[in-house]
Amino acid sequence: MIVRIVSKALLLLILVSKISLAGGFIDNLFISITLGDAGAVQDFLARGVDANVMDTNGNTALIIAAREGQNTILRTLHKSGAKLNTKNQFGESALMLAALNGHTQVVNTLLGLGADTGANHQGWTPMMYAAFSGHGEIVENLLRAGSEVNAATSNGTTALMLASKGGHIEVVKVLLKHHANASIKNENGATAWSWAMESGNTDIASLLQGKR
Repeated sequence: MIVRIVSKALLLLILVSKISLAGGFIDNLFISITLGDAGAVQDFLARGVDANVMDTNGNTALIIAAREGQNTILRTLHKSGAKLNTKNQFGESALMLAALNGHTQVVNTLLGLGADTGANHQGWTPMMYAAFSGHGEIVENLLRAGSEVNAATSNGTTALMLASKGGHIEVVKVLLKHHANASIKNENGATAWSWAMESGNTDIASLLQGKR
């Protein structure tokens, strides 16, 4: 009986040790991605760490790589089976966070690999994330890849509204070139022009004046 109890305790100790070791590998994988250590990432994957492992917010390794602008690591993860279109608990995909943070090369890589340019459960698209942050080249690339220029969030907000409020005139010009509709109103009746005026972006308001 004593031997059996000791054996069970030893087995439990080994199991806990393996779980702790796996957790350590996962944490270190995320750190290595953030630091851009491609060699370490390859080593963790070779040791059997799942390429689709998530952190506590549902960010996969590939989402973290995209968010941090780590293009080489992102390609490595994808080749190891990482899924392109997984979303975290906030509904954000790798493409969304790459667009938000202005990582043009990563955005182009993801588009080339076939990442989804569509909306999440709240109606936000990667193109909206880019417009919000003022990344005109990324907005252009996403529109050329098929993003809907007049897509709206669940409360009726469009990319043109976001760019107008943020003072991103070059993004506004890109959106208008792709036939963004300046007359669209959100659920509160606001337009891109009214948001530009409220934010003191009179140059953008002037640009939109005859289009609302």
